[in-house]
Amino acid sequence: MSAPALRLPDGTDPALYLVTDTAQCAAAGRTVADTAAEAVAGGVGIVQVRDKHASDEEFHELTLEVIDAIDAVRRDEGIDRPVPLFVNDRVAVAGILRSAGHDVHVHVGQSDESPEAVRERLGADALIGLSASTPAEFAAARSGGAVDLLGVGPAYDTSTKADAPSGLGPDRVRALVAEAGLPCVAIGGITAERAPELADTGVIGICVVSAICAAEDPRTAARRIRAAFRPAPEEQES
Repeated sequence: MSAPALRLPDGTDPALYLVTDTAQCAAAGRTVADTAAEAVAGGVGIVQVRDKHASDEEFHELTLEVIDAIDAVRRDEGIDRPVPLFVNDRVAVAGILRSAGHDVHVHVGQSDESPEAVRERLGADALIGLSASTPAEFAAARSGGAVDLLGVGPAYDTSTKADAPSGLGPDRVRALVAEAGLPCVAIGGITAERAPELADTGVIGICVVSAICAAEDPRTAARRIRAAFRPAPEEQES
């Protein structure tokens, strides 16, 4: 089943998608904002801010810090490509940020607010991502008409989410993506070593958490993972 093109700003590179983890960043001695900025410098093309423990006010401030950090690193490093920013679940916060002029999007899980309700609250211009792992969840996403991007996973066993099921593996990811009917990214337990296994599964990108947030050098980690999954044109030419 062919999927429509993902509605992203022109020039966006979806190959590497960072989902932040506040505790992992702190344990590595960095802020979430600093980690995101370094990751973007290393090749991350989409950033999702996720913190299940922060209050809405804290999450709002955290997201603003990430927005400012990404803007700064794009300016300082001469990065012309846009870097779309998603927030995990916090629809109300996203609405406040969008009302203030920030181009913020939303990713939800199966137990969060429905994509259709998010679309109604945020309007047609917002991008909506949804976590999914079964044909039934994909069918519901297609029929609802509100989902732009599916996060398929966990691709591998992961400890990032305590309640995560066993990893799907590349073959199952490939089969699910083929029937999804929507653009997909893979998430869960992905490292530079595993990234090449997902290159031909039909996903437009891979999402990482620990492999960047817990890394000693997020910029280098992002560069390695991005190159392992899908080398950038300049890397293919060298």
